[in-house]
Amino acid sequence: MGYLRKKSFMIFHDPDAPDQETTDDPKKVAEIEAAHEAGKKDRIDALITKALKQPVKQNYNLAIEIPEGAAPMDDSPAPAAVTEPLLRDIVEKVQDIRADEQALKDFINGTFRAGNEKNIRDFAWAVFEVQNSKTDLAAERYRPRRRPLGTVRFKDGERFGTNEWVNPLYVLQGETLTAAAARASREQQPTLWVKVADGGWEEDGNWGGYLQIANAGALKGSWLDSTDGWVTSQKSKDDGITFYDVGPYYEIWQGTRENGRPMIIEKDCLRFVEGAAPDRFQVEDATWE
Repeated sequence: MGYLRKKSFMIFHDPDAPDQETTDDPKKVAEIEAAHEAGKKDRIDALITKALKQPVKQNYNLAIEIPEGAAPMDDSPAPAAVTEPLLRDIVEKVQDIRADEQALKDFINGTFRAGNEKNIRDFAWAVFEVQNSKTDLAAERYRPRRRPLGTVRFKDGERFGTNEWVNPLYVLQGETLTAAAARASREQQPTLWVKVADGGWEEDGNWGGYLQIANAGALKGSWLDSTDGWVTSQKSKDDGITFYDVGPYYEIWQGTRENGRPMIIEKDCLRFVEGAAPDRFQVEDATWE
């Protein structure tokens, strides 16, 4: 858990994390988890390579490859064309969904519904399985579960927070959506992805540095910081941010425990508040960059 991230990561609120846990040697566990997370990227890259090299013609119903130049059978449309940017976008979306299988089904059914897009649907499911694979640790350890509404996301303006929703991702044409269907089709605001872009350090499971926003868009490259307590995007870096490994969760501080302010959730927004009891957070590494 406690190791300096070398690539982008998301942050999520985990108020249910226990105070302590019985585990193996923390340093060894961190090494195992880091190796497993790094391996996910290699496995997903292999899936992308395989998807780009798939046969041009294939019968999905009978799993019989059709020679190049031969006409496909009526009930077996040629696989949809794929590009690496498309596959990378799907990887990012699947990681944002994380372990929510129903959300994955909603995404696939709302985006890749055509008969010849089975290859894309299969790819999304394969990425989902890799992303949710777990390390084989001997000790019983707390495993945080990231809930969609607990993930730190973009809010209105330049703030960041949790419990954020937007309008439905898609609407079924010619049909009136029921309340349940509308809820199922919703998608949260974009996840906040950050990276340690300067001043990175790690010691005794704790780590930190200056955080830069890694998302594509107008705020990409801005620094995550705060002048009045509320966490916003800043044009220049000022204070480093420290992740303290408490065992089952992280405390996040602007500066350090000695001279800084802990991060809390206030009115569904991130805020650094001097003297406050730190909230409990987790981080999740990116597999798409």
